[in-house]
Amino acid sequence: MEILIPEYKIERRVRALAHAISEEHRESGNAYPPVMICVLNGGYAFFADLMKDMGIDVQMDFVRAKSYEGQDNSGGVKITKDLEIHCKGKRVYIIDDIVDTGATMMEILRRVDDMTPDEVKVVTLLKRKEDSPPVDHFCFEIDKEWVVGYGLDDNSLKRNYRNIYKIN
Repeated sequence: MEILIPEYKIERRVRALAHAISEEHRESGNAYPPVMICVLNGGYAFFADLMKDMGIDVQMDFVRAKSYEGQDNSGGVKITKDLEIHCKGKRVYIIDDIVDTGATMMEILRRVDDMTPDEVKVVTLLKRKEDSPPVDHFCFEIDKEWVVGYGLDDNSLKRNYRNIYKIN
């Protein structure tokens, strides 16, 4: 494995993104605090750091979606923990580690849209340079490499690493 994105770059970029999202919400004029939804398990590290640097009050919720077994994502999307906060009339940010095929995010977006939010934004730590589904905010673009660390896993391992590594 080799370091693809070091911890200090992650910290700086996440802090800047938190400030940008806070400002975006202030400028929206929506009186409700935004609902920040963490996609578990992969999004936990990014979500926790992003929330610590938000300059506004937020509501937090969690959804657990599973679409991978190892590196295989052919089994469809399963929601194993659903949302508890209702999003009607609120601005919603769905926060995940990476959007690959977009299947998981599409399932979560469908569930959130059913609650008639004011607006929904997708926020990811990583985005593929090519063939990536659209996201509203992201920290880094990567190629097609398999990555681990900072929430990203390899068969449920390596999520706890502070850097993002490329597996050779």
